[in-house]
Amino acid sequence: MTWTVKIEQDEDGSLIVPLPDELLAQLGVGIGDVLYLTEEYVGTTRCLVLTKTPQVPDRVDVLVEHWNNQAAGTRDE
Repeated sequence: MTWTVKIEQDEDGSLIVPLPDELLAQLGVGIGDVLYLTEEYVGTTRCLVLTKTPQVPDRVDVLVEHWNNQAAGTRDE
């Protein structure tokens, strides 16, 4: 899914990026929650990722962990 946002400026002159309510609801976040904006590369393309965790795990690590949990008979959370 893709969202388009427009950079705005507050009264102090700081730039802000308002996030759509639908996006915040999908992330399950509300007032007082923390979000992280991380830089990731897909091949040579620079991407910005908005996450609820400070670091996005490497996709291979996630797949291996999932596979190990299935082999051990445990559930992923």
